[in-house]
Amino acid sequence: MVDNPKNGRIRIVVLSVIAIAAASGFGVGMVFSDASSSQIREVDESLTELVVAVVPQGDASSFESQGEILEDYFASKIGMNVRLFYPTDDTTTIASIGAGTTHVAFMSSRPAQLAYELNEGKALVFMAELRPFQAEGGTEKLDTSYWSEYWVRADSDITALEDARGNSVAFSGPLSTGGYLFPVAKLVEDGMISSGGDPKEFFSNVVFSGGYQQSLMALLRGDVDVAAGDDWAVYTFLTPEEQSQIRVIERQGPVPTHSVIYRSDIVSPDLITKFEKAMIDIKTERPELLDAALFGANEFVPANHHSHLDTLEAALELSRIPAIS
Repeated sequence: MVDNPKNGRIRIVVLSVIAIAAASGFGVGMVFSDASSSQIREVDESLTELVVAVVPQGDASSFESQGEILEDYFASKIGMNVRLFYPTDDTTTIASIGAGTTHVAFMSSRPAQLAYELNEGKALVFMAELRPFQAEGGTEKLDTSYWSEYWVRADSDITALEDARGNSVAFSGPLSTGGYLFPVAKLVEDGMISSGGDPKEFFSNVVFSGGYQQSLMALLRGDVDVAAGDDWAVYTFLTPEEQSQIRVIERQGPVPTHSVIYRSDIVSPDLITKFEKAMIDIKTERPELLDAALFGANEFVPANHHSHLDTLEAALELSRIPAIS
């Protein structure tokens, strides 16, 4: 892993960072919108390798073979060696971000917010995934939001969320945004559990599957009666025949899409601006890598940390799910 020695660091005024990003024409300067111009950040300019984590949204084995190609793409765009890996879970990724051994990470928005909190605001969202989003009125557009859903098998007697009381459920994991936080917040909103309560008060058994794909497969096998996750997961991970066996009984959100975060005290403004441009260019230059190495993402766009995560912060306040560190 990459060491981050203090020698070689320089002090940069945040106002200058914003000016650099503005001059480049990209949105990286937006991540400093919560900082005063008098604040100083220390940035490590001794990096010789950028370490990038892509947290799995499904079975990582089918994507890891393309990781080396994505490494080469990023290296050619930013002019530095890039090492990409698929970590086992969000918790280990957050720990490596805190240790400074991971510099950029693709992850769900709740872990992104937790990384921000545990690193004194130095782990910042700078890009967000753009996905098809159907608004309440039925209009579809590309947006940095999506819906979280509760699913049952098509032949299930469960027709609404309240019917699921006393049944088993599969959530992705305790740090999942659309696969746990928002589904639990929906239980609180509808009065099925109390704020700060355990979903086991409503469901007979709660399983953490490890990902959206795993939750869907557990549902199809009959291991659980209900599953929850992102709306796009059904179309990403299931065949048309499998999709016909799944039915939506509730949706909640809008949920902020997956984020790309970086350590602003380790990665220089110039380097992260190059990385941001590489992510914008990948849509036209190497679109197959979005599907093959980044879990079927559509594209990524610049984002402001707090603006992107505002609905997540509201869901955390409503559900009062205990912090995990």
